[in-house]
Amino acid sequence: MIVALASLFFAHAQSYSMPTTEDDLHYFGVSAYKDEGGQDWNCGGNYYTGHNGTDIAIGGFGNMAYGVDVTAAADGTVISSHDGESDTCTTGTCGTANYVILSHADGRRTLYWHFRRWSVTVSTGDSVTCGQKLGEVGSSGNSTGPHLHFEPRTSGNSPIDPFAGSCGASSSSWVGQGRYNDLPDLVCGSTDADGDGYTTTDDCDDGNASVHPGAAEYCNGRDDDCDGTTDEDDAVDAPTWYRDADADGYGDPDASRRACTQPSGYLADDTDCNDANARSHPGAVELCDGDDNDCLGDVDEGYEEDGDGFRTCDGDCDDTDPTRYPGAPEVVDDIDQDCDWAVDDGTDEYDDDHDGWTETAGDCDDADPFAFPDAPEAPDGGDDDCDGAIDEGTVGGDDDGDGYTELEGDCDDTEPLRFPGSHESADARDDDCDGLVDEGTVRGDDDGDSFTAVGGDCDDADRHAFPGAPEVVDGADNDCNGLVDDTTAVYDDDADGFTDLDGDCDDADPGVFPLAVERVNGRDDDCDFLVDDETPAFDDDHDGWTEDAGDCDDAAPLTFPAAVERVDGHDDDCDGDIDDGTSAYDDDGDGYTEDERDCDDARAEAWPGAPELDNGRDDDCDAIVDDETLGFDDDGDGWSEAAGDCDDGNAHAFPGAEERVDGWDGDCDGVTEIAEGWGAATCAAGGSGGSTSAGVLGALLGLLTVARRRAR
Repeated sequence: MIVALASLFFAHAQSYSMPTTEDDLHYFGVSAYKDEGGQDWNCGGNYYTGHNGTDIAIGGFGNMAYGVDVTAAADGTVISSHDGESDTCTTGTCGTANYVILSHADGRRTLYWHFRRWSVTVSTGDSVTCGQKLGEVGSSGNSTGPHLHFEPRTSGNSPIDPFAGSCGASSSSWVGQGRYNDLPDLVCGSTDADGDGYTTTDDCDDGNASVHPGAAEYCNGRDDDCDGTTDEDDAVDAPTWYRDADADGYGDPDASRRACTQPSGYLADDTDCNDANARSHPGAVELCDGDDNDCLGDVDEGYEEDGDGFRTCDGDCDDTDPTRYPGAPEVVDDIDQDCDWAVDDGTDEYDDDHDGWTETAGDCDDADPFAFPDAPEAPDGGDDDCDGAIDEGTVGGDDDGDGYTELEGDCDDTEPLRFPGSHESADARDDDCDGLVDEGTVRGDDDGDSFTAVGGDCDDADRHAFPGAPEVVDGADNDCNGLVDDTTAVYDDDADGFTDLDGDCDDADPGVFPLAVERVNGRDDDCDFLVDDETPAFDDDHDGWTEDAGDCDDAAPLTFPAAVERVDGHDDDCDGDIDDGTSAYDDDGDGYTEDERDCDDARAEAWPGAPELDNGRDDDCDAIVDDETLGFDDDGDGWSEAAGDCDDGNAHAFPGAEERVDGWDGDCDGVTEIAEGWGAATCAAGGSGGSTSAGVLGALLGLLTVARRRAR
């Protein structure tokens, strides 16, 4: 436990510098952090699975060619190094890398991987100091491009993340780790010449102690805080400028900004009271425009003196008389009260419409120059002649009192029963003023087909329906004969239950329809496009024969009179016999067919296993003629029994054969040769009976010969 705690303590004791030089620092950028369980030290995604170190890339092989230095991040001792491997790997699977491993005083180790070939400058056992060159960045080993793999490890050889963060180490191993995705501070080899506490790594002017990161910025042309910008707007001594939006030379006190130099559109002045109006600023002439032009706090002073609420610029024609202003009521006093340049207008004594008549003189509409006593009446909806009647005697007047004028469609304004919408009567007149005479009545041709209801039109709303019209499939009686869709494809004209659309091929014949029974009549009764099919007079199988002509199976095209009989279990030639004349038929009636090995199906005496006869034929169908008969040479010695062979089962026994001492009659002469010893003994024993013994022996041999022949 003590060892483990000591290792943990030392693992966070070492502080590292960015492992390169000031000259080469600009080449580097972090490309991947250590994998902290599916995230990097900042809980971000800049890592790859299983990565134990920090990859710092230099931007490609072009930069590698310049020789980008790798230095020791801290003092230490080289415990292992390797060089000589190829440094151009791009696949990530190139094997051994060029590397250096340092051991440090706190027990930790640091691994520097993927050096450029032949660039490693240290060897095992060398002591190195922080900032000392170890080699140059390359792409050796399992690499995809030039970069440095930097990996600190504990004394127990466990990887350490040198970066501290929410998802990384609790404390940083760098002297200054920098921001996320930025480089750590370079401290080895850097100096603090001005003594301001910042080295050349961060100090942008190490000769001026007032210039360093975090210093106060001033308007002095210098980057005091080393943030890359000079004389920022928030500089301590930056003055305030005011926007002059209307370019009148006066600034807006409510729109300001600080800057070391005067921004475009801004002034040091802040006295403009309306920066949206160039005519309003201190010292400007007051105008009648609703604005405080001179910025003195009053609006339009000197332009509204009589207190009537109207300025002279608003049209007040007398700013000393509060009764005179635009819109004031006009009275008969020869004064223009409403400031419209007309005197007494709008009163009964004034001819407002200039038609020569005033209201006092009888003008009934003094706003209409066409309305006055005795004016011509026009269809305009007004009483033009001021007689109390509107549009009388014009197309706009309802002369017959039916509620409609000629302008509103009254086709006869002298007849109160004729107007738009009136009931149409059969009176040869257009009562409803729609341009049609007697429409909707029995005397009107409503559909324009030249037929009226009186004239027989059965549907006077359909111009396709009238007496004699062609019947069409529409569910209506087009020809007005009382039948719907008759003579069309949807009508069953012959009442057989089928229409043309149902497939009735002759809708005039009730005996012809789909599925009807086909008859021998030279017609297609069942509407299958075949005449007399499925009748005895039709050749159903197209073999040239009908049932009437003798076809015994009119569904089989290979079955007809004189057809070739085949082995198929059918009567192909229609002669009443099945498979006759084929190898499957027993032509001779002996119980065997040729397929059952009858070798002569024309002879009832020949079949497999039949008794062989001495007739010069193969009766038992074993491919041998007269075998096992007296006329057959069974043993192949050239002699049959009929020719004198005394033993036709022994090829050595036949007439004229050489006799041998074997106990058989070899030459078929009736005498059997017997060995001397045996014969002598027999003779000696038998005495004078020797000839008798020989006869008995011959008889026995004859019986044996017959038995052998029968056994075959």
